[in-house]
Amino acid sequence: MIKLSIIIPYYNTEAMTDELLGILERQVTRECEIILIDDGSMLPYVPYQDSETVKVYRQENKGVSAARNNGLKRAKGEYIVFIDSDDLVTDDYIEQIFQAIASNPDTVFISWRSLDRRLGKVIQNESDEFNPWNRCVWNRVFKKTYIKGLKFDESLMVAEDDDFLKHLPEPKSKTYIPKQIYLYRAGRPDGLTQRKINGDFLPDGRAKPEKPRIKTQVVVYCANMQKIGGIETWLFYWCQNMKDDYDIMIVFRDNMDGRQIARLSKIVRVYKLMNVGIDCEVLINTRITDEIPKQIRAKRIIQMVHGCYSTLFCCDIQPNRDTVVCVSEVVAKSYTNLKDYKVIHNFLSTEEPKPCLFLITASRFTREKGGERMLKLASALKKAEIPFIWFVFSHQDTKLVEGMIKMPETMDVRSFIQKCDYLVQLSDSEGFGYSIVEALEMGVPVITTPVEVLEELKFRDGIDGYIVPFDMTDIQPERFLTIPTLVKYSGTNNETIRKQWKQLIGRMKPTHSYTTENAMLEIQMLENVGDLELGRELKQGEEVTMRRDRALMWVNLGKAVIK
Repeated sequence: MIKLSIIIPYYNTEAMTDELLGILERQVTRECEIILIDDGSMLPYVPYQDSETVKVYRQENKGVSAARNNGLKRAKGEYIVFIDSDDLVTDDYIEQIFQAIASNPDTVFISWRSLDRRLGKVIQNESDEFNPWNRCVWNRVFKKTYIKGLKFDESLMVAEDDDFLKHLPEPKSKTYIPKQIYLYRAGRPDGLTQRKINGDFLPDGRAKPEKPRIKTQVVVYCANMQKIGGIETWLFYWCQNMKDDYDIMIVFRDNMDGRQIARLSKIVRVYKLMNVGIDCEVLINTRITDEIPKQIRAKRIIQMVHGCYSTLFCCDIQPNRDTVVCVSEVVAKSYTNLKDYKVIHNFLSTEEPKPCLFLITASRFTREKGGERMLKLASALKKAEIPFIWFVFSHQDTKLVEGMIKMPETMDVRSFIQKCDYLVQLSDSEGFGYSIVEALEMGVPVITTPVEVLEELKFRDGIDGYIVPFDMTDIQPERFLTIPTLVKYSGTNNETIRKQWKQLIGRMKPTHSYTTENAMLEIQMLENVGDLELGRELKQGEEVTMRRDRALMWVNLGKAVIK
């Protein structure tokens, strides 16, 4: 029985595919088949035509989607995995997959890295899945019954992986291979993916006639962009300040974070480099490590230099640049051979920063204390694009979301509360609501669920803070930006409460024989002992302060001496 079918769409990559198959052939077993679909290459792929382990099928040139669909049609394995013909795998690739599918999951996520080690991803839990690079089919293993006859859209020349994945149902079970067993060949201009994207060939192998080209004044090129970084900040502020002076297009090749695309697209055009050429007056290359793609033609090329030359970053500046711009004199002088350059400091933002909410919760992160509601509130703030920092003081080990910070439990959280914008308490119910009352007493507004005790505390929605519904369906997070200014809360009075207790207990005359001056005693341990009250092991030679009677107990036992 075939357990695993490896499908390889092939297009004009003979030398690299030979290397890949050589690695796979050493690993293949009777439970594994290798299917190579030759997608109408200029020359048929023949090295493994007579192989017993690799089945080679040739088709007319229809694209990578059609090649994968052809492989799916021929696959006999219980599981399916795809490998691009210009990439490589490790020597234990098949073994690692067999171990992962032993638990019978619907899908397996494969960790990967680029051959030059500049890119990579270790995938070992759900949080690692959501990454633009992981929207590929080559870093997953699919159970055939899970795919259920789904095919790749053959009309798509790019993003066919992402389209395929979007149409898959949510897997009932999944697992991960944390070892990086897939080796991606990044940045190869004549690679299978890039050549297909560029549209270099007609079905018969002849060069295509040039398509109409995009024309603009200024292209700012960045091969890929991360979520955050100095270059990413420079690019946004540069576009923000220069957008009224020129027609600007941001061009990226490999990957750009979705949030970066969203904010840049509001001010300039953002374009992923594909098979359409671009003509511009000026090209600004943001990184000295990025080669300028052949699809872009520019009358002048400006090379940005953002980082200093060092032993960690020692890439030389390409010679075919019309102008080199360094962001500081320090950067320029770090390149000893750089003589002709300009120094232009970075722009700063022209906009006022969004207000950032500072939130505090001092509560157990459990269902009845509103743990799930807290996550929904964080999600609503994020969706409304309201920045926030949320300190959660709790002893529970729980997985918080971006913006939430777990803090160790403390005996007195008031020092933190008095500095925050809101105290957040989203419980099912509260008998008194200590955190709520303490916050109000210090003039700090509260975000709370409609617990019954609010009426007794005389809490006023919109004045003392805000009430959100138990089901969190109508949160209206934008209102939180209007932070109420509270007068000091007077809902409770210590002197009144003291009188109530005195009346309840009755009159007595205290002796006050206990004093706090000698309540604690410092000792030095003579050996290692476990202290249940402190909840830890005390080490030999350690100096520790504890209750006087407990300290004397250790001294009398000969385990410690008084300091």
